[in-house]
Amino acid sequence: MKKLFLFLIILCVLITFIDTSVLAKNISITAVGDIMMGSLTPRKVLPNEMHLNQARKMQKYLSGADIVFGNLEGVFVESETPPKKCSEASRNAKKCFEFGMPIPLADILVDMGFTVLNIDNNHTADYGEEGYLLTQDILTEKDIYAVPKGGNVIIRVQKNRIAIVAFGFTKNSYLVSNIKHTQRIISNLSKRYPIVIVSFHGGKEGKDAQHVKDEIEMFYGENRGNLIAFSHAAVDAGADLIIGHGPHVLRALECYKNRLIVYSLGNFYTFGQFRLSGPAGIGAILNITISDQNGQFVQAKIIPTVQVMAGVPAYDRKHAAIQIFKDLTSEDFPQTPLQIADDGTIYLKKK
Repeated sequence: MKKLFLFLIILCVLITFIDTSVLAKNISITAVGDIMMGSLTPRKVLPNEMHLNQARKMQKYLSGADIVFGNLEGVFVESETPPKKCSEASRNAKKCFEFGMPIPLADILVDMGFTVLNIDNNHTADYGEEGYLLTQDILTEKDIYAVPKGGNVIIRVQKNRIAIVAFGFTKNSYLVSNIKHTQRIISNLSKRYPIVIVSFHGGKEGKDAQHVKDEIEMFYGENRGNLIAFSHAAVDAGADLIIGHGPHVLRALECYKNRLIVYSLGNFYTFGQFRLSGPAGIGAILNITISDQNGQFVQAKIIPTVQVMAGVPAYDRKHAAIQIFKDLTSEDFPQTPLQIADDGTIYLKKK
């Protein structure tokens, strides 16, 4: 009995002097790409209960992380909210894309487990300022953080305050094409918050836009950024994780200065209005772990997805996204220290 008592005393003394950094927890982020769950315009295409039930099944892959993030490609609207982007002629000719989701569809985002959504993209003005502001209000009501144009949100995870800041290429955005301004914004945030996550919407679109190049990407006459230069500059200024979206296809991964850069997560849930053949129908859920001490990349896991039933996400039993990430990463960033295993686990190569 005396020996046990002495052992407990020694154990308590040792615990008192343990370096608390050893017990530090990592930060987990689950991220997906583009989300548009059905729209009233340019033609009315809305999901039925079968579609919504399939979407709800993705909750088991999404929930549980400290942050569950996606890009909301469009706005929530009421039936009388007027669209602002397309002319009647372009709508009738099916040559224009504008996305207004009925408000009840916001509940599906909650059901799937989302906690943070980017609303800085080229479709958040489809219904003008009215649609944009309504979307912010709806997401706030659902306890989902909305990362706005030209702004950021602050989220508390464990004992850390994390800044998530959005960049894009449209009016009122922090521009992906303005590197100096990008660095000023991120540098200021990194001085105030221990972890800074960058969301960007940029790059060309479509099946021919899978590769990342160290050059300015022009699309529809718009400067959509040199995304390699942008991402590297962001990390240099203090960003800890970069999550990209916009091309509507998967793109490569890169680890730069021990920070993960995700150049595009493709389409996740794009119902009824998108062409989903080939690479556009293949997406991914990326489970990312970073250090809560310094923001450095720890590991990640790819959960492959595919869109079924006109644009609803499902687990992809063919695991296409894993091979796509492997191929694009090795081709576009052959020197990256990232290793992608056959099961989708991503880790740093041993030196």
